[in-house]
Amino acid sequence: MGKAVDKPTSTPPKRRCIFINVPCEVFIDICKFVPPIDLVTLTFVCKKFRWWLLAPSNFGTERIWSASRIAFIPSLKAPPHGISEQCYIFLYLIELGCQFCGAGKIEPRGKLPTEAPVKIYWIFKVRCCKRCLIERSITSTQIKKEKTIHDDSCLAGVPFIEQANRPRVYWKSVVEAADREFANVKEEEVFNWIAKKKTELEHHIKVAKLCEIELPEHPNWNKKAKLKSVICQLSSMVPNDAGRSDQQVEVELRRCPTFKKYVNSTATRLFTEHHWDNFRDIIFNEYNDKRNYAALRAQQYSIFLKVFSLIPINYTTSDPLVQYLFYCPSFRKPPFNYWNQSGDTSLETKLIPRLALEAENIASKPKRQPPITSVPGVQKLGLSSRRIFKCKLCAEANWNVLLNYKEVCNHLTTKHGVQKIIDKSMIIVDYLETGKNHLKRNSHLICFFFPLNER
Repeated sequence: MGKAVDKPTSTPPKRRCIFINVPCEVFIDICKFVPPIDLVTLTFVCKKFRWWLLAPSNFGTERIWSASRIAFIPSLKAPPHGISEQCYIFLYLIELGCQFCGAGKIEPRGKLPTEAPVKIYWIFKVRCCKRCLIERSITSTQIKKEKTIHDDSCLAGVPFIEQANRPRVYWKSVVEAADREFANVKEEEVFNWIAKKKTELEHHIKVAKLCEIELPEHPNWNKKAKLKSVICQLSSMVPNDAGRSDQQVEVELRRCPTFKKYVNSTATRLFTEHHWDNFRDIIFNEYNDKRNYAALRAQQYSIFLKVFSLIPINYTTSDPLVQYLFYCPSFRKPPFNYWNQSGDTSLETKLIPRLALEAENIASKPKRQPPITSVPGVQKLGLSSRRIFKCKLCAEANWNVLLNYKEVCNHLTTKHGVQKIIDKSMIIVDYLETGKNHLKRNSHLICFFFPLNER
């Protein structure tokens, strides 16, 4: 029996999208419901769409972009006379990034956008990044140095950017075109040509200035309303500890890093609904991180106060538990939950004995951190600038003023005439103040979540 021969499979013909064959009138009606940013995308579909959407002098084209602007960007006013709707809106869409290299393009479902790295240069009618601006422009100094034009008169009608004490900046391709045009002007027509170009330039500058004035930033009221709605929504979602009011919860939400970063940022104008959802989720997580941090500090502070209350009855400042408490693993990460410890006596019966064993283990190691009851120990904790020190010489005379390290050294030098300061024998570290300052260093946060009574 012979082998069966496979029949060649025929590839089905590709079907063309019937949408590209719609009449122009129907296309205009459809585009009334399309956002401007999607109109830009349609210009890349086919030549026909590109012509209908970008035709320089076409009433239908103006109608399409005008209807889309009114429907989807109501805050954007009509363009001034002298610039088309399509050009005006295309430049306004800064979320598309640089029109030459694409830098700074905002992904609708991507990460939160930062400050846009592109800028609209209305005088040149371009939206680009700084690198592309440098590549595509030329300064008056470069023109003179490189002798890129035949006569300076050709620049009479060329738009430029001018800043104080800096050379003018021209768009390179416009300079080249003006140079070619000027080369074909007859000598007797030069004066009229220059006058005509100067008039055109004045109009061009006027239109550019009007565009800058009319172009709105994201409306403040709209942005504020959106931010407020996000905070109100979050305040009903996040845990509310210690019976705080809704206003207190909202204040703490507004202190989250991401909220503070974007509250005064123009980047929120680039937010899509996805970005707003992402924005809300990030703040929610930051709030919980702060809440957990505050809970940890509150746990540690409770443990510290318990140990302090056992001095001098059960422990002295020379005991390892007192000296190395902050370095004990069970202190750094307490084994109980702060939120569920009401009526729990395990702190004194279980945790303190465990901490004592851990502290003894730390003290027995040859390489260990300096004790927190010593000057080197609190300096290691970064507390030199805190008022937790006392002069030992004055303490004997019942003068117990708290000073920071620099102040206590100056005191020893000026008050007691000490030439060489010996920390161990001349300076006392206040143990209670050390705990308060270290564990409540970020007191603005800790006390807001958990108002702790000073002792």
